[in-house]
Amino acid sequence: MSKTLLILALSAMLIAVSTRALAAEESRMVELSPPRALHAGDSVELQVATGSLPRGSRLVVMTERGETLGVVTPFNVPGTGSGATATVPVPQTAMTDGRLRLRLQVVEQGAAARAPTPEEIRLSLVIVPK
Repeated sequence: MSKTLLILALSAMLIAVSTRALAAEESRMVELSPPRALHAGDSVELQVATGSLPRGSRLVVMTERGETLGVVTPFNVPGTGSGATATVPVPQTAMTDGRLRLRLQVVEQGAAARAPTPEEIRLSLVIVPK
């Protein structure tokens, strides 16, 4: 009986490790700092600029815990190679030690979710004073 439990426990650990590895491959973790210290009443916004993403795709912006903050859907004009710009409000609860850790994911129709390439996104934090 204990041998069976040991095998089940080891199997569960292997599945957990492989799931974490898959999750790491399908998203990109980014850490950003605001340009200055936050004052009482300040809010933070994330400015997102996408490069040329595949047609019909979208960029999902999540907290490090996987909570979705926003989704950017570029409407590329054929032949321009340009993407979209968007502003995503950042809740104070998403900030940790004055930093924002984000998980980014490109979701395409008919394909597995993947991490964006550095050419596909540009990010910056902006402080909106009270």
